Amino acid sequence: MSHASDVPLKAWLPYFLGVSAAWGSSFLFIEVALDEFTPIQVALGRLVCGAAVLIVLAVSMRAVPRLTWRMTGALLAVGVFMSGLPFILIPLAQQHVTSILASLLNATTPLWTALFVALLIPTERVNRAQLVGLVIGALGIAVLLGAWRVEDFPALGAAFMLGATACYGIGSTLSRVLLNRIQASPVGLSAVQITLSMLIIAPVALATPAPGPAAFELSSAAMWSLIALGVTGTSFAYVWFWKIVKAAGATTAASVTYAVPVIATALGILVLGEQLHWYEPVGAAVVMAGVWLAQRRPRPRPEVVQELTGSAV
Repeated sequence: MSHASDVPLKAWLPYFLGVSAAWGSSFLFIEVALDEFTPIQVALGRLVCGAAVLIVLAVSMRAVPRLTWRMTGALLAVGVFMSGLPFILIPLAQQHVTSILASLLNATTPLWTALFVALLIPTERVNRAQLVGLVIGALGIAVLLGAWRVEDFPALGAAFMLGATACYGIGSTLSRVLLNRIQASPVGLSAVQITLSMLIIAPVALATPAPGPAAFELSSAAMWSLIALGVTGTSFAYVWFWKIVKAAGATTAASVTYAVPVIATALGILVLGEQLHWYEPVGAAVVMAGVWLAQRRPRPRPEVVQELTGSAV
C-alpha cells in the first residue's frame, strides 16, 4: 500500500479536495432540498442521480461486475446500511438539527466502525488505545450535543443522526466480512450497491405524496441541490475516494473524515446563516481525538480486507 509521503501531492490532493468538497457540501444540499422534498424523497433522488452516473462510469470503464446471486445479496446487505437507511436518516435528522451539527455528528462514523468491528469480527483484536478512543469519542458526542442543556437538547435529531452513523459503522464492518473475496472494480461495486439501495427505498418513496410542481421548475434550488447531491456526493466522490486509496493509501483517504465537517460548518454559517455554538467545535475536537485513537491498529494484526473508514454522506 502506498503512503502519501511516497507519491507527489498532485497524484492524490485534487481527489482529496474533491471528496472533501462533495461530502462537505452534502449537508447544505440536503438542507436546501428539504424545502420541497420529504426526507425519503431526498434519499431516492440522490440515489437515482448517483446510480445513473455510476452506471455510466462503470459501463464506459468496462467495470460492470459479474456477480453471483450470493454476491448480489452481500452487496444488498451492505447497501442497506451504507446507502439505504443512512440516506433517509440524515435528512430526517436535518429536520431537527442544523446542517453544522449534522456534519459534526457524521464525523463519529469511525467510532461506530471500530465498535462494530470489535463486536462482529472475532479475528480483530482491540487494543487499549482504541478502547480509550471509544470512551473519549462518547464524551465528545455529549459535549458536541450540549448534553447539559436539557431544555434545548436535540434528542430526536441526534438520535436520527447517530443512527445514520451507526449504520455506516455496521455497513463498513459487513463490507469487510461479505465483500472481501469479490474481485471487482470499486466503481462497478459502488454502481451495484447504489442501484440496489435505490430499488429498496423506491416503493416507499413513491408511495409518499408527490412534491409540488414548483419543486421541478428550472429555478428550483431544491431540485438542483438534489441533483448536485446525487452527482457529487453519491457518485463521483466514491470514484475519487478510491483513487486516493490507490495513490496514497487508506490512511490518507480516511483523513477526509477531518475535512468534511470543516467545509460543512463553513457552508452552514456562510450560506445558510446557521449559528455555531461554542461547545460544538469543542465537542468535535474531542470526538476527533477519539477517532484518531479508535483508528489506531493493534500489532500484530491479521489483515482481513482493506476497509473504508471514512463516511459517505
